[in-house]
Amino acid sequence: MELHPIIDRPSGRWRSAFPPAKWLSEYRGSWLTNDAVAGVTLAAYAVPVSLAYASLAGLPPQSGVYCYLAGGLFYALCGTSRQLAIGPTSAISMLVGTTIAGMAAGDADRCTEIAALTALLVAVLSAVAWVFRLSTLVNFISETILLGFKAGAALTIAMTQLPKLFGVKGGGEHFLERA
Repeated sequence: MELHPIIDRPSGRWRSAFPPAKWLSEYRGSWLTNDAVAGVTLAAYAVPVSLAYASLAGLPPQSGVYCYLAGGLFYALCGTSRQLAIGPTSAISMLVGTTIAGMAAGDADRCTEIAALTALLVAVLSAVAWVFRLSTLVNFISETILLGFKAGAALTIAMTQLPKLFGVKGGGEHFLERA
């Protein structure tokens, strides 16, 4: 039986359970300046995007920043790539916003609570999917389905955000009438 040189040592088991331990041990001090510039650049992008996505989900803008920070810190502890930036997407924000709007019945606090519970539920489901290595199921979603979802999300986002841009009354209902 051949042993894997990194995983089968006791220190290798720890490193496979905590991926940043591998890339942190290989980190060079000369990368710090470039990483700091990349971090500032990402923050300059992430802050306005997180504010916009929170408002797209019907949440207070500051909740977008908090969620972006929490997600980034969690990925820093559990992620395998030193260069990856994670964050919300407009499609997810839109889906969460339309789903929880009906449940919250106009109550902003309840909307925030439901969104937080949704985020925790997704985190638990993601952990379960990771434990059972379910990422291969993504291969069964056809490109046509993904393209249709992206096009529908783009149209819906445009129809809800353009009224804000032009200063006219708009809403999330009656898509064809608004078009």
